[in-house]
Amino acid sequence: MLKFLLALSMGVFCVSPLQAGDITPVMKSCVSAAKPARCEMWTKDFKAALEQAQKGDHGAQGIVAFCLSTGCHGSVTIDKVASCSWHLVIANSGAATVLDASNLRNTCRPMTPAEKDQARALSRDLVQKIYKRPMVATDQM
Repeated sequence: MLKFLLALSMGVFCVSPLQAGDITPVMKSCVSAAKPARCEMWTKDFKAALEQAQKGDHGAQGIVAFCLSTGCHGSVTIDKVASCSWHLVIANSGAATVLDASNLRNTCRPMTPAEKDQARALSRDLVQKIYKRPMVATDQM
């Protein structure tokens, strides 16, 4: 877990979209992964983080965004729109840091305008669901 937090602190990379009403990412089978045991560990950790992220846990939201951008050792399908959406949720959490702002820019800026629009729509839904309030416009992407 310490290695993961270190990797998370180094930034997030780029990554395709979830439906606006669906915040459950596509989990992969670890059977064909290069390191199945590591993949299974990430799958378990990701599922726990997603559950906590949906309850407003800032750290868990960072893990979800990170895994959606990197695939977390093959355990999650890479989805750059969903990752960007979670970064926008983090920016709206009230607990965002300078690193979070950097991760938002690094993840979202390389996306097309259409992908950015999808990410904004999904994040609006997520912020409403998680925080029970409208999203604050934050266009650092």
